[in-house]
Amino acid sequence: MASPAKNVRRDNSQPGLHAEPLDAVDRQIIDTLVADARITNRDLADAVGIAPSTALMRTRALMERGAIEGFEAKLNLASIGRAVQALIAVRLRAHDRVEIDTFTGRVPLLPEVLSTFHTSGSVDYLLHIAVRDTDALRDWVLDNLTTDPAVGHTETTLVFKHIPGHTGPLD
Repeated sequence: MASPAKNVRRDNSQPGLHAEPLDAVDRQIIDTLVADARITNRDLADAVGIAPSTALMRTRALMERGAIEGFEAKLNLASIGRAVQALIAVRLRAHDRVEIDTFTGRVPLLPEVLSTFHTSGSVDYLLHIAVRDTDALRDWVLDNLTTDPAVGHTETTLVFKHIPGHTGPLD
């Protein structure tokens, strides 16, 4: 699991809307950093086959373009006392802008929330949370969702195992 990444983007534009295409070197840099974000610049340069100064310049450019949003520490949640993970589907009572803003301004910022997805379909949000145990999960849902006047319905699904996918560029 990962903790929230420090945002390193320098502007407020949405990434991907007018993104510059990635060339083969950019893709290699991204793939190498996805595999090991703690790699030294010298080792990154060696892995990609470019000079260290070029690796540094290209990595900084990818960060400024928004292709790389940040670097994360992958945590073993069980080892830090958060062994129970759940996905919680949330349906709001109404789609009132004030209630949506209140919900999204509070719930995603709670320390137990690993990810928040605004979705289409029968639910409005999917929350990925991690807590100490099932009692803590029950209490969290009651304290933070069931009692929230904006929330109309929740459905909690326990996560048995998280199997990460590949987050690098597609070829």
